[in-house]
Amino acid sequence: MRLPSWFRIHGSVLKWFKSYLSSRSFRVKYNECFSSHTCLCRVPQGSVLGPLLFIMYTTPFSSNLISSLSLNHHLYADDTQLFFSFYPQDLDLSIACLQNALHDIASWMTANLLTL
Repeated sequence: MRLPSWFRIHGSVLKWFKSYLSSRSFRVKYNECFSSHTCLCRVPQGSVLGPLLFIMYTTPFSSNLISSLSLNHHLYADDTQLFFSFYPQDLDLSIACLQNALHDIASWMTANLLTL
């Protein structure tokens, strides 16, 4: 859903992304037996598109959420660093703000099937 709304990807390109990401299957070997499994949606491990798709998936996180929390941040691949500065006399208020921000971040990540 983010591809059309955030990146204006429509039509045949959107269909290509959907076919690339949906109904992926994999096999697991256990005690000389193979079992096949199908995932509803997944990026193939080791794919060239994986990092780019992750950045596209998390764009609302950095563009909307973190910016609205007045935090500075740096993203690289699947690593996010948050920077928060404050004056020592504002310690209690700053800790409360940071706790609220972390709660909002954890909620966003849970809603988007990511782990904090």
